[in-house]
Amino acid sequence: MNKDLDDRLIPNGEYRDAQNISVGKSEADDIGSLETVLGNILGNDFNSNIISLEIIGYYADEINNRFIIFLTDYTDTNANPTPPSSTNNCFIYEYTPSNKGVDLLVSGIFLNFSKNKPITGVDLIEDLLFFTDNRNQPRK
Repeated sequence: MNKDLDDRLIPNGEYRDAQNISVGKSEADDIGSLETVLGNILGNDFNSNIISLEIIGYYADEINNRFIIFLTDYTDTNANPTPPSSTNNCFIYEYTPSNKGVDLLVSGIFLNFSKNKPITGVDLIEDLLFFTDNRNQPRK
């Protein structure tokens, strides 16, 4: 992958961008090579009674084989961030693909999520989840 050169100057056999790939983490001789990411399957309808609910971020916890999913139905169109109203929803769920289990970790408008400010940074240190969306202060 060559993101440095202009599109017109990229040599044959190189490319500018790729989708649905990941860098291999194996301990064999192909470490660092690109691997195709497996396709998607419907794992769960998170709160399917909320029509406009949208995933704005996630964290893949490979050690514990689970995903942390951030969802909201609120879109802030104001230039200055405004909090969601009491009719809006903000959630953090834990999804375990092996048994398709879904657990609600936290919900409430105090999370102050917005569809137009996706969660850009997530990290899990021991049992503490840290995240930021460039809308709120980094939180745990």
